[in-house]
Amino acid sequence: MILARFTADTWQVLAPAAGPAPKQRHPQQGHFHVIQHGEVDETQAIRMTDADVVTWLTAPDDPTA
Repeated sequence: MILARFTADTWQVLAPAAGPAPKQRHPQQGHFHVIQHGEVDETQAIRMTDADVVTWLTAPDDPTA
């Protein structure tokens, strides 16, 4: 499961086995928490619109995209 910009209550409903909700650092900057088998890892991801994804998939080497 991947969670970002969550409340402590949401965390407890969706990931109670992972323990208490971690402090969020800069949620607006693409930080996410990945929960798998009760283990939590913080990671970063690129936020893309649908149009960004289409462009990236159809012209991945285009530096202007």
